[in-house]
Amino acid sequence: MRKAALVSIVALTLWVGACGGSSEGKVVGDSGLPQTDTAPSPSPFVPAAIENVIESLVGAITTKNIAAVVKPPVAVLLKDLTGFWAPVVVGSNRMIARLALPAVVQAPLIADQSVSEDIKGTEQNKYIQSYLTGAIYQAMAVAPFSTNAESIQYLDSFVAQRGPAVTLDSDSPTSTRSYLIATANFQAGATAANTLRSFLNAGDTVAVFGTTDPNWASGMERANGAEAAVVAAGLTLAPRIPVAWNAATDQATILAAISDPVLNIKGLLCMYSNSYLCAAAVEAAGMKGAIQIVGFDMETDTKTYFDLGYFAGIAVQRQYYMGELGVLIPYSLAILGPAKTAELIQPILVNGFLIDTGIDIITTANYADYMAYLSLLGINS
Repeated sequence: MRKAALVSIVALTLWVGACGGSSEGKVVGDSGLPQTDTAPSPSPFVPAAIENVIESLVGAITTKNIAAVVKPPVAVLLKDLTGFWAPVVVGSNRMIARLALPAVVQAPLIADQSVSEDIKGTEQNKYIQSYLTGAIYQAMAVAPFSTNAESIQYLDSFVAQRGPAVTLDSDSPTSTRSYLIATANFQAGATAANTLRSFLNAGDTVAVFGTTDPNWASGMERANGAEAAVVAAGLTLAPRIPVAWNAATDQATILAAISDPVLNIKGLLCMYSNSYLCAAAVEAAGMKGAIQIVGFDMETDTKTYFDLGYFAGIAVQRQYYMGELGVLIPYSLAILGPAKTAELIQPILVNGFLIDTGIDIITTANYADYMAYLSLLGINS
């Protein structure tokens, strides 16, 4: 028997990251020698609830003793293999190795960011068509570009003809996918707001830089969660600063809001990967230190402003666990069935369909520990 889940996972991660092989056999540490019973304590960033669910699923699957020749192959179809998605690839491959699965991790090679989501979705659908034509994969995780009728039809065809499917990060809620594996956005927005509260005084005014597009459900949920928590925390809520996804336009809009003496904004909650624009606006206004910022996603430009002291905190998503669960959940659905899988994922299930991978709040004080944790996972950010 292995030691407690958290210790065993950290040890396993060290081993697979170093050796790149199967998870069968003895666990070895950096020395190359078998680990003793005094394994190092896991990082405080290890999410206990997620790890416990993973151990429960893997344990239940292992008792099935499925022969390698009959293991259902899993396809993981992402939006990209780099940037935000690189840790997803690491997590997916780690779980593939651990379960010794026949599996593939792929993404359409579309470098042009100006290409519309629907066009990217059409390219992604070609991969799903190849899964249908090849009749190899019997389970799938997909990060859908589009929720138009064509993309939903392809996803539904896979479920009908091949086997269970889950969505990653972005959802296709009207499809027949079983689960969405992602950040619970309303809760994530609330966590960011509660983090900001600790840097402000009661009654201070906070503005949320977030979407006003009702068609972007997850983006709206995150912004709504942040605003609800601002009010609950006894802060004053300013009108939402809308996101246009144009850097010059967005920075100018933020600058206008924070320069308004009537609003007297003391805090900014910046909900997405363009959080650096909040810091750029504060810099342009000469208000560093006068306005506290909590943002999302440690993108390169945001990291630059974080290093310069413009952010009180950054909420980072757990893409690595999206990757691990993206392989494990559809495989569990195929092996254990929907009822048993649903039972075992209850501790991290939200609203009956969302498997919550959560967020971590990164500050200057814990940044070094967080980077050490990513290194432990084999993620060099």
